[in-house]
Amino acid sequence: MKLIKLDDASQYYQKVKNYLLQYEAANCLILAMSKSFSKSLSSGEMNAANQPYMVVVEHNQAMVATAIQTPPRNLILAKLSNSEAIELIAQDLATNPQSLPGVIAPKAEAESFINTWHNFTGQSHQLDVAMRVHQLSQIQSITSARGKLRLAKESDRHLLIDWTQAFRQEALRAAEDRSDSELWVERKLQNQSLYVWQDRETVSMAAYGGATPNGIRVNAVYTPPEHRGKGYATSCVAGISQKLLNQYKYCFLFTDLANPASNYIYRKIGYLPMDDISNYSFTDFK
Repeated sequence: MKLIKLDDASQYYQKVKNYLLQYEAANCLILAMSKSFSKSLSSGEMNAANQPYMVVVEHNQAMVATAIQTPPRNLILAKLSNSEAIELIAQDLATNPQSLPGVIAPKAEAESFINTWHNFTGQSHQLDVAMRVHQLSQIQSITSARGKLRLAKESDRHLLIDWTQAFRQEALRAAEDRSDSELWVERKLQNQSLYVWQDRETVSMAAYGGATPNGIRVNAVYTPPEHRGKGYATSCVAGISQKLLNQYKYCFLFTDLANPASNYIYRKIGYLPMDDISNYSFTDFK
């Protein structure tokens, strides 16, 4: 079994794409990230300062694992990574354990990695979010909430920054610097990938991004507490999903397993559960 590091993002993407497509929904994060890096390389946006860690493990010339990380973010480990291959990746990263704050992976692969990581580094861990990735290929008919879907615009900026801050705290259980939320909203407004549901006032939001070869991810679904329970989020997600299905074969969406209500409403739209994804952090990471 051999671990291979790659420095060329385009070469990495071409090498891992078919392997990752075996489970496109479960691997949608790593697929989208590697595809994006490949484009960044060709446009000159990537340099030594933001070079990601990209690795594959092969056995008898067949790929058995792959992972990617952009410091200081978590490692993303693909589905189908076997335990021996995971051990090789952990061993390689353990030469500088302070560079790895956590791991995101399908449940079995994540548990294998955190246990192996503890053996190499002694670092403990905590489960930040237990998620489920869903896939949509056809919208189910729903009763729409009052109002309509519209593209977010400049006059929504400050409201959307506030909502992004609230979403990060509620969904990801992590505070985000306001400047990061400002940058995220700026990018979404520029590339027109952020929508809102408009009733008498703006009541809900949803965005999209992270395209894979066959799909794209709906994310940042948020309705403030005072507007919940009226079907706004369901209608907003259904509306943006239908727009995306006009261009892509699938939509992907992550839900928090601790929030059964969100899992239910997306199932009503037609999203089907595909895999459970665990997001762990290493608690003594500095």
